[in-house]
Amino acid sequence: MNRFVAAALMIVGLMGAAEAKNFAVPANNPALTMSIPDDWLIEKIDFGFSARTPDEDVVIYVEAAGAKNLDAMLAVNDKWMRDNGIRKVTPKQTEGIFAGLEATNFRYDTTDKNGPTRVDLMLLPGGNNRVIMLSIWASEAERARYREAIDAIMGSVKAIN
Repeated sequence: MNRFVAAALMIVGLMGAAEAKNFAVPANNPALTMSIPDDWLIEKIDFGFSARTPDEDVVIYVEAAGAKNLDAMLAVNDKWMRDNGIRKVTPKQTEGIFAGLEATNFRYDTTDKNGPTRVDLMLLPGGNNRVIMLSIWASEAERARYREAIDAIMGSVKAIN
């Protein structure tokens, strides 16, 4: 009996560690859903939300805007990069499929105040003349340290048909 109780407590403990918050993006009339680990710090931002690791080494931004507001969203992003000391460079652009959606990814191999870093901006169609932008900001070492969580987040993205 004690083994059963110990095993049950261990399973409940492991389940708690894997729990995540679910988000619909955008919040009104969503185009996709995704999950963020419970221990990540969530903050509302102008066009969506940000999710940060507990030590704030990795940041993921999820934003949505209508076509008429896309320029404003991108301007906010440019300002954010300047405010965070991210050196402006020409990104590498690739096209592909992500979560069943056509995606355009812009990869910035650059530097910030801590040294080499990478910013990925992925643009996805959000239906109803909207665009969803997923951004990840972290160095290669930080990405490696949080690879499992980042993969889980990106793997949780599901398009709503």
